[in-house]
Amino acid sequence: MHPWIRAFAFTTSIIGATAAWAARDFTPQAGTWVVSSEVDGKPGRGLAIDVQGNTFFMQVFGYEKNGNATFYTATGLLDGTTVTAPLIRYKGGRSFGSEARDAEQDSSPGDVTVSFSNGLQGTVQFPGEAPAAIERFLVKDFTPSVSNLLAQIGDRGMHLLVLDDAMQWTQYYWAMLTRNAQGQTEIALTGPTDRTAQTLPCTLDFDLAQFQCNAASAASGGVKSLRLRLAAGQVSGAITMSNTPEHPLPVMGQIRSAYDMNAVVNGGRAWVQQNYWEFTAPGATITGIPRAYFHQLMPVNGTWIVTDELTGKPGRGLALDVQNSTMVLQVFNYGADGHPTFHMGSGTYTSAGANTLASRADLSLDRYAGGRSLGGPPQSAHWQDSAGVVTVEFSLKETTPVRHFSQRGTVTFPGETPRAIQRLQLDAPPALADRLFGEWYDPIQATHIVFNQEENGLVKSADGSLACEYGSTERPTWVRCKHVDSRIIVFPLPLLNQGSTWIQIRDRFGNLQGLGKMGQ
Repeated sequence: MHPWIRAFAFTTSIIGATAAWAARDFTPQAGTWVVSSEVDGKPGRGLAIDVQGNTFFMQVFGYEKNGNATFYTATGLLDGTTVTAPLIRYKGGRSFGSEARDAEQDSSPGDVTVSFSNGLQGTVQFPGEAPAAIERFLVKDFTPSVSNLLAQIGDRGMHLLVLDDAMQWTQYYWAMLTRNAQGQTEIALTGPTDRTAQTLPCTLDFDLAQFQCNAASAASGGVKSLRLRLAAGQVSGAITMSNTPEHPLPVMGQIRSAYDMNAVVNGGRAWVQQNYWEFTAPGATITGIPRAYFHQLMPVNGTWIVTDELTGKPGRGLALDVQNSTMVLQVFNYGADGHPTFHMGSGTYTSAGANTLASRADLSLDRYAGGRSLGGPPQSAHWQDSAGVVTVEFSLKETTPVRHFSQRGTVTFPGETPRAIQRLQLDAPPALADRLFGEWYDPIQATHIVFNQEENGLVKSADGSLACEYGSTERPTWVRCKHVDSRIIVFPLPLLNQGSTWIQIRDRFGNLQGLGKMGQ
């Protein structure tokens, strides 16, 4: 067992034994975060944050007092919106192309405190420093493409959940973001029982990177306006109804996929699709099959590990962040002398080619030096050298029954053969009750569900209408539920609330799985 995972298992047991634990009305988004005041267009420090349930894990890439690149980790429990945990430094681990070798814990420079105000903003206080604002690093690209959230070509489907003032679920919409014949962005909203969509024209605020959609007129009970921020697969914002135009309500949601069946690639008509955790088979939903299929498979952002380096001792880690068609990758590893360091690369992530059912990125892994040390004066870093090219690939095997392609991938470090990687799950208890307890929405059945009972090995909904158990051994991550009217409902458990036909609204601790209320 990796020491990070062992720590998570320990902290989860603490959570289970804690009767009163403050729930959050948001979940910090996994991925790359930055210190707001240090964003100056030059290399600096950064954070790779991962929150699952109440478990917090962070990798910090920074610099020693002598200017050398280094990294630290911090693991703890979020009590509401704040966590304080020791920063840990390691040494002696594997460098690129070296023989296999385990690292060991070296020292701690002190505690770090992180607080969050919503899923994209917060503060950090490093040892010897004053609290500083942090924010989720989001790629702002306005080049039109199928994969670009901010300059959509083709159609993008989204699940939207409307909340009330107390951040409780009230309503669901299926949304399609597209461009009309005049090139203007618009969104079509369909309720769970609606037969026709309400379409709102939208404008993009480039500075805030968010859409403002306003209905020219809205029937009683219809949507008057919608403000949406699309951030790495999640949606947040606010909605107003025609009956209460001065009373905006919070919105949370997920991006499902984007597609363009009329794309032209290499001179030929092609089906181009960006798949957010759910996969649509080529040709399954198309009239007039295009010549080729280009699928951009979006991985689950956050902490990834090399599968065969799970030895029970410290090893290398990856912080993976894919947004639009850009991959940002930090690798936390060691130099030939065993000293901790980090390498970072960014570049284009896209389909590996027609009909490959694979997506990949080839990135230069760069190292930096001279940046700010813990407690040291503000200063930017500079490029030092490149370790070579790293290749990251995700693919879907048509023969496998498991649809969660984004749980697995391969990485090819400089001087090494391809290695399997997997998403690190910090909060994945084996008991079905621990995974189902909480609040859900099933868009297919148009049903709002709360699970809070366990009886005779079955997990039951609060109203007693559903009784669920794990599915077959061939599909260990699927759940089979029997309804009181004898209907059988089968769905896959999500990976970090992604890759399922069901949407988790709140987890077993009461934490909202959305990004929370966003400022203007």
